[in-house]
Amino acid sequence: MHKLRPIVLLSLLTLLLSTIGHTVFLSQWSRGHFMVGINDGLSQMMPFKDLLYKQYTQGEFFYSFDFGLGAGTFSELSYYFSTSIVFLVSVIIISLLQALRIIQTTDVLFWANAAVFISIIRLAAILFITTRFFIYVKISKPAALLGASLYGLSGMYFRHVTYWEFFADSFLWLPILLFGVEKIFREQKPGWFLVAVAISMIDNFYFAYINFMLTALYIVFRLFIPLTENEQVKKKSIMSFLVAGLIGAGISAISFVPAVYAYLNNHRPEFEQQIPWFKETTDNILFNDTIIILPAFFVFLLFCWFLYSHKTFRLFALIGITAVIMHNSPVIGSAFNGFSAPQYRWEYFISLVMGGAVAVAFDQLHKFTLWRFLPPAILTILSFVYYARKDEYFEIDSWFSTLSISALVITLLLLFLYTYFKKNFVKWLLMILLLVWALLLTNIYQTEKIIDEGNISQVNKDLITGVEYDDPEINKLIDYIHAQENSDLYRIDWMEGVRNNTPIVQDFQGLSAYSSILNKNLLYFYLYDLEIDMGRESVSRYATLGNRANLYSMLQGKYIIRARGDTNIPYGFNEIYSSKKYIVYENEYVLPFARSTSTVYEEQQLAASSPLMREQAMMTGVVLEHSQKTNPLPESNESILEFDVSASGALFNGKMVHVVERRGGLNLNLQNPSKSSSDLFVSFHLVSTAPDQGFLLEVNDYQTTRKSNDSIYKTFVDDLTIRIPADELIEIRLPKGTYELTDLQVFSASYDSLREQAAQPDSSSHLSIDGSRVHLDYENTQNDAFLKLAIPYERGWQAQVNGQKVEVLRADFAFMAIPIVAGENDVLLTYRPPFFKLAAAVSLVSALLGFVLAFRKKKNTKTVDLN
Repeated sequence: MHKLRPIVLLSLLTLLLSTIGHTVFLSQWSRGHFMVGINDGLSQMMPFKDLLYKQYTQGEFFYSFDFGLGAGTFSELSYYFSTSIVFLVSVIIISLLQALRIIQTTDVLFWANAAVFISIIRLAAILFITTRFFIYVKISKPAALLGASLYGLSGMYFRHVTYWEFFADSFLWLPILLFGVEKIFREQKPGWFLVAVAISMIDNFYFAYINFMLTALYIVFRLFIPLTENEQVKKKSIMSFLVAGLIGAGISAISFVPAVYAYLNNHRPEFEQQIPWFKETTDNILFNDTIIILPAFFVFLLFCWFLYSHKTFRLFALIGITAVIMHNSPVIGSAFNGFSAPQYRWEYFISLVMGGAVAVAFDQLHKFTLWRFLPPAILTILSFVYYARKDEYFEIDSWFSTLSISALVITLLLLFLYTYFKKNFVKWLLMILLLVWALLLTNIYQTEKIIDEGNISQVNKDLITGVEYDDPEINKLIDYIHAQENSDLYRIDWMEGVRNNTPIVQDFQGLSAYSSILNKNLLYFYLYDLEIDMGRESVSRYATLGNRANLYSMLQGKYIIRARGDTNIPYGFNEIYSSKKYIVYENEYVLPFARSTSTVYEEQQLAASSPLMREQAMMTGVVLEHSQKTNPLPESNESILEFDVSASGALFNGKMVHVVERRGGLNLNLQNPSKSSSDLFVSFHLVSTAPDQGFLLEVNDYQTTRKSNDSIYKTFVDDLTIRIPADELIEIRLPKGTYELTDLQVFSASYDSLREQAAQPDSSSHLSIDGSRVHLDYENTQNDAFLKLAIPYERGWQAQVNGQKVEVLRADFAFMAIPIVAGENDVLLTYRPPFFKLAAAVSLVSALLGFVLAFRKKKNTKTVDLN
């Protein structure tokens, strides 16, 4: 019991500090505002937690037809929460509370309410773990708690939690990894490092990568700065890290392998902008940087040369200096982001080593003399003056400046008093000052950098239940659709603004998704194979089907919801219901979920064909990646139309459009407008010459936005195919500027094939879809060779026909087909993450090896602190 008291006391202290650190957000919560970002927080974090919680509590862990067009959530959402340990613990606790009827509902609003409380518990755990790590490296308990507070109570923690909640979990695993490193160096015990590696890789592959790079940096410094006697020789230590790391990685295989497969199966255009080694302007890390703000005491310590003789201080200080230099390098930022666009998500490491250096220094304060104090104090003051003068946006009367300058003055004054009088109460005052500085800074950071600048004050119950997020008017329309449907799969085209995950929020199966990891087959389908315009250019998203009737019909797009006055309604959709602001249209030509065919085309046959010809091939047969037997391409349903081009408010030389008015562009006057078709398709290649200007493109009444060339979210896919209702005049409009516009073509398209296919009877029956299991009966009366399914192709699907395993083929560029037999086909499809069984076996064997390695008997090795 006596041994538990320090642990209980530390737990209570860290919980208290964490709660005080959340003062601003607790105040916000009490007034109905939430610790959730208005963009990714509401568009990704909350919907994904809601989706996964419902899946997991219903016993489905692997697949969801509610995520976009269907996706393996275990794999594709591993970047977010599907394997997050904090989230999984939350699921267990909340499901128990729900079973006890303490919690009634768990919708997006619930998760928004819970965010601040989950964060408080997470941060308390971070403070506890980091304090124990610092104590292990021979730092006194009060100083260790202070150092841990400088790490956890940092602006970056709250930035991570608010905008991208799962980012904050990385704060937990880094100190455990470093603790494992020290256990190997000091005691030659690999167990903690092995466990830390396994937990990190199970939790999140992306931050495991970041934390492993940071741990490697720590190990490199540690190899040359021994802290105790009897440490292993370098070669043995390195071998211990490799063996323990490999076993830890093996334990994580069941989670890590599917996650990495999903990452590799994602598509994101290459980042084409030049990445400099160093930023043009240095961030103001002493006053008001968005990522990291250094306390005056830490800056002072870096100039205290005598402290570098203390090896633990030397370790943390030198790593800290290195990390600050790295912070100013976009190349380093790119390396930590998988050598893509520079991102500054790893800088919590600076706070950790800073906290370690400060903690060690407090145990060495008794060594200060006036001559050891004065030069560092002067250099510290000069550093603050330099950073204030070089920052053109510096404001002396801002909260950040006032706090930093006040902390500088009081810190140096207390240091002087302690150095001169050597009174312990002054040392305690200085420790309290630093703790108060951390608490004040983090709450000011929450107010100014997050709530004000990030518009978090707008995130409240009214927003989440209102017309801009979960519109009650739309919900009534969706309820109407659900009430008249008895099918297991029908899709509704509706999205609130630019929130592609609206279907998850409003509980319907839609045609849009937004995630950093998506099925690359679908992304290629949208961007390259079919050139489907999504209404907004951006990576990591897909949405709608560009008003293209064939695609709606083939992919179960049965309903669309559009605002009144919107004339861009796809062919075959008829109004069935309306509300004050919106109209529901139903597709009269929806094709069956499962269709059979013996007509086979190969992707290579269609390589030079237009997107409309590829649509036609999908409609009349099946397009396979490779096939031993193929059919001639179908008769084209498109007609190329002739037109005359004239400029309006612009100059055009056949290649470059120079828009001279506020909006201008080209007029295409059709020479022989089609009488039989209700649709036109305008195809062209379009690039803005402005490096930093996004723009709105209009083709008649159709609108779509394009990213600026320097945006990290630009697709660089500039071949566009826009569907519009038939008209004699086509107006292409752009804002003032210069554009390259080439390969301009206009097609008309008939829907004979669509009507013909829709008239065919549905030969499937008893269709049931239950997460990762799809079952149906199909009567193959035409003796067709293949059955096409409106399910996105992913590795991990397995199929049985009449009890016999058959191959699952990638068909129609992004979907599935299976071989079938004549007559009755009992089709069973099941999904498991890629390599799941093999990965599970590797995890089991590795866990046994890890148990043997971690708990094998070793001789006790006494270590002596070299400091």
